[in-house]
Amino acid sequence: MKTTYLGIPLRSPVVVSSSPYTAALPRIERCAAQGAGAVVLKSIFEEQILRHAAALERVSQPGMGDAGEYLERYLGDAYREEFLRLVRDAATTEIPVIASINCIVSSAEWVDYAAAMAAEGAAAIELNIFFQPADRRLSAAELERSYADTVRRVVAAVPVPVSVKLPVRLTNVLHLADALLARGARGAVLFNRYFEPDIDVERMTFVSGDPYSEPGELRNVLRSTALCAAALPQLDLAVSTGVHDGAAAVKALLCGARAVQVCSAIHRRGYGAIGEIDRYIDDWALRHGFGSVEEFRGRMNCDRDADDVFRRVQFMRYFPHDAE
Repeated sequence: MKTTYLGIPLRSPVVVSSSPYTAALPRIERCAAQGAGAVVLKSIFEEQILRHAAALERVSQPGMGDAGEYLERYLGDAYREEFLRLVRDAATTEIPVIASINCIVSSAEWVDYAAAMAAEGAAAIELNIFFQPADRRLSAAELERSYADTVRRVVAAVPVPVSVKLPVRLTNVLHLADALLARGARGAVLFNRYFEPDIDVERMTFVSGDPYSEPGELRNVLRSTALCAAALPQLDLAVSTGVHDGAAAVKALLCGARAVQVCSAIHRRGYGAIGEIDRYIDDWALRHGFGSVEEFRGRMNCDRDADDVFRRVQFMRYFPHDAE
């Protein structure tokens, strides 16, 4: 069951998402050995870039002379090389490598990193963008322009395809996806799971929420995938949240996705979960008489008979009026 994602041929639609499982060459090689179609490298975080730059500025104080300039150059080069080395190493494997950048504020430094990663062998760039709506004066339209401007700058800087990993909390995912496509994005990943703080009520302190997805989270992603696949067929879609087994992967493909991204499944069942999902897709396609992914991909998007199901958001149709 081969596919094409971002214009890149993949031997499997199963892609390992940005995670600890793609943070070092031996782990990436294990993903490849289990049958992954591609990997998205562990993200470089814009926060880290900005904090590092600020630290260098504090170090390089007047009076340090050549020593301060040397230290700044050395630390900056070492920090950059850490990520570029991973790209170079991963590019030697048998599967395509997608470099990932986590962007949360508006700046330009990381555009250079994207270009450098492409130069080192990344087959594509995945932008993991989220602008936290913490300003009540900032409209949804202004936030969407920030997403579109970010994509425009990166697309202009790199010769490889660019995809965008979108947050689930959007007013109109179709409108934003259309704007990203117009700025040169080749694909979109639906959706990202962000750090969600929880509260320990006894200690009255913040604690980390569970970073891993649950299978039930797939349902909302299927709706958005089916809508986007029908409205924007030029945009390559990958489903990220809630893909825990082969059935979930088939559902995503039926809705129009070209690939699925997995992480929590590996966390729970090990690297072998990749091969399990691959085999399920193959067996399911064989049972239903399909010879390729393209023969069934998108069969249940919003251009099909399921249109009314995906557009419906209320339950009144399913509950009896006389229920007590």
